[in-house]
This record gives sequence, C-alpha cells and structure tokens, in this order.
Amino acid sequence: MPDERENQHSRYRQIAEQIKQAIRNGTLLPDSRLPSVRTLAVQYSVSPTTALKTLRTLEDERFAVAKPKSGFFVARRQANIQAPRAVQPRLIAPLDEQTEMHLAILGSECRVRLDLANGDSSLYPVKKIGLLMRQMGYSKPALLGTTVKGTGYLPLKQEIARRAIAYGCTIRADDILITNGCIEAVSLSLRATLKPGDVVAVESPCYFVLLQMLHNLNLRVIEVDAGPEGYVDVEKLTALFRRKAVQAFLTISNVNNPLGKSIPNEQKAHIARQADENDVIMIEDDIFGDTAFGERRPFPLRAFSPNAILCSGFSKTVAPGIRIGWVHSVNVMRKIASLKYTSTMGTSMLSQAAVAELLRSGGYDAHLRKLRRELAAQIQPLRQALLREFPPGTRVSEPEGGYVVWVEMPRGALNVRELFLKAREAGIGIAPGHIFATDDRYDHCFRLNAGFGWNDEVAQAIRQLAQWCRESLL
Repeated sequence: MPDERENQHSRYRQIAEQIKQAIRNGTLLPDSRLPSVRTLAVQYSVSPTTALKTLRTLEDERFAVAKPKSGFFVARRQANIQAPRAVQPRLIAPLDEQTEMHLAILGSECRVRLDLANGDSSLYPVKKIGLLMRQMGYSKPALLGTTVKGTGYLPLKQEIARRAIAYGCTIRADDILITNGCIEAVSLSLRATLKPGDVVAVESPCYFVLLQMLHNLNLRVIEVDAGPEGYVDVEKLTALFRRKAVQAFLTISNVNNPLGKSIPNEQKAHIARQADENDVIMIEDDIFGDTAFGERRPFPLRAFSPNAILCSGFSKTVAPGIRIGWVHSVNVMRKIASLKYTSTMGTSMLSQAAVAELLRSGGYDAHLRKLRRELAAQIQPLRQALLREFPPGTRVSEPEGGYVVWVEMPRGALNVRELFLKAREAGIGIAPGHIFATDDRYDHCFRLNAGFGWNDEVAQAIRQLAQWCRESLL
C-alpha cells in the first residue's frame, strides 16, 4: 500500500471528501459557513496550505463558494450535485464507413510514424530476448514440443507475482493466467464477468481498441470525461457507482491512453472503495504502468482492492511483437481460464520462458530505467514543437509516462478527419480523435506518438500539420 508520505501529500482530498459527504447527507446545509482555514488546520492536524487547498477544491467542484472577508460557505442547489442528471448508457454503434476506413489505415506503413503507441526497435532489448529464446530452445526443447495449454509458464507467473509486491499488490502465482497480449487479458475479463447489455463506465477519451471490444461484446458504455487534471472525473464516476448505473469500470488508470496521466493513489483508493461498496466490477488495463516516468511505479487499482481484475503485459516494454500478457483475478480466475482454453487454448511457452529469464536476471529492471529516460526525453521536443508551431489556443497533454501526447486544436480549426487524410497523403501518420469516443466530441483532437524519436523529418511533419491548422483558421 502507499506509504505515509503519499497519504499526507493527498490529505486535502480526504478532508474534502468528508466535507462533501456531510453536504450530501444534509449535515451541512446550503449557505452554512464552512470551517475556516485555521479551524480545518487544527481540526485535521494539517498545514494551513493543505486546509486552504481543501476549501479551494470544494469551490472548484462547486460544493462551496468563497465570500470576500467572510470565508467559505456551502453552495446552493446541492440537490443538483446529490442527484446529477442521469447519463444514458450508449450502445456503441457499428463503425461508419469513414471510421472503419480510418481504423484500417491506422498503423499501416507510412513515412513518419506518429500514429502508434509503441517505439522504434532500438528502444527494446530485442537482441537480448532473441538470444534468450535461442538458449531456451536448446536447453529446454520441451518448451517447443509440449502442447500449449494451462494457465502459463510457472516461473514467469512467479516473477510477475514477485514484482507486484513493489507496486502494492500481494498476489499468488496460481491466480495469474498468461495471455496473448494484454488485449486478450482484458477481453477474457470482460467475457468472464459481464453479459450482453451490461453497462460499462470508461474514461473519455478512451483507447479505441477498448471501445471496439465493448461493441463486439454487445456491451453498453457510459463515457466519463477527464477532469482538468487529465484523469477521469472521479466524482462523476463514483456517482454512477452509487446510482447503480453501471455494472463495471474499465480503466487504464496508469498512464492513460491517450492522455498519458495516472489517477493519484488517493483517488484510486476512493474509486476502489466505492466500487466494492456498490458491487461494481473493476477491470484494469495496466499495460503502460511500467513506462511511468517517476522514480516509483504507480499503484494499480488492485493495490486498493483484492476484487480488481488486473491485466498487463510486456508488449510496451520488452518488444511490441512479444505478445505476452497476463491477467490476475481472485474471484473469476476459473472462468477466465476456461474461456482462454476454449478460445486460444494457450500462449507460446518459449516466449514466456524468455521473458521469465529477463525478469529473473534483473535485465528487465535495468532496461526499464533506460526506457523511461528515453521516452521522457523523446516526448519533450515533440510537446515543445506542438506548442510553438500550432496556433494559440492549442492544448497539448503532459504525459506522465508512455509514448503519446494528446493534441486539442482550437475550436474552429479543420475537422481532424480531414486532417487525418491530408496527413496520410503526405506520408504522416496520426491517430484521429474521433476514434477515441462514440461520437464527434474529439473531432478537433488527435494523438501523436513520440516513440520513434525526434528528428528533422518529425519536426517538418509537425510544421506541416500546424500549417494546415493555421490555414483553416484564416
């Protein structure tokens, strides 16, 4: 679990949640005075700065209003907060012809690779993993000759369980199943826990592969917009839990794709607690967790609830083509394993053995340190160029890990669907924003990848994209 320093750092959030609860249940009535900064500081044994931040947070979230020289008061019309307008779940429509074409084009060969969410092969230990696979093939030929079935290579599962301790999770190797990439892990988890017509809450913008997966499983979706911090609006999300409006929450809570932000630990704990209290299934895609730039890997939701289903893998860290993923569940592992057996049956044992040895030897940790440094260094010049070249009003995300940045063009700029086609004709690959939602709310946004490095060709591509944007605003 997170250490005491982290809990103290987010103490203002805990206090704000307690006050909001008192407002919701009527203990604190509209127009009543809230405790002063000094009173809060003494009452909760925090600094005046933390106390003021608590009150400012309540004001930002419209639970409080500040009156000059008088202090903070409970905002009126709290009924609107207590019972927010019901958001209708959306059955994801089949892809229209244009979106289907865009998804088919996305990822195909192009001159400037800004459209994917992985990196150049030079970022990965491909030679090392290739050598390990050859050595394993010679020393353990049974890895190739044995029928591929079961829940996976035990030494790999043991290494995954050992590493999980460092990010707050105590899990058993027996509760891990190895999959063909993280995407299969997520798909199996959804199939094991939900039925057609169930409603799933997702972050918005949402990774387009997850949206299409939900569509293929005939699941309905409620998209919860990101707050100003760049991660899901936790208050709106947990309100859905309390209203029993959703059966599950599907999330990339660490280094979200496409925004690149991680939900803070205090907020994750609140989400997990609310999910457990309201019987909401949590399915977490943690594929980017190991790419986080900070000194400490962020905790997944599983660190805050044993009921969370944790999915991850090594395609974003060891090599895109390795396709080794995994899923951990305490409650539904038998169902997940059954679905795995009757769909893809098993996962390559030789690849699993090579990854297990990379983890066991310490080579993986050494590689991660280098990968994180290089990704952080590659993202910065891309962000700076976007902010410099694009017109005023353009907003660019500040990723906390991973490969991508999210670009929001000024309102009135050319539709990104048009930009996508113009860019492709010029050999420039981008990921258009409309594929990250069920509607057109991100038609002025797109995602760019920094994983292939910064060079003159990329710089010229950014200038060209910016020129088309500026011309559309004239």
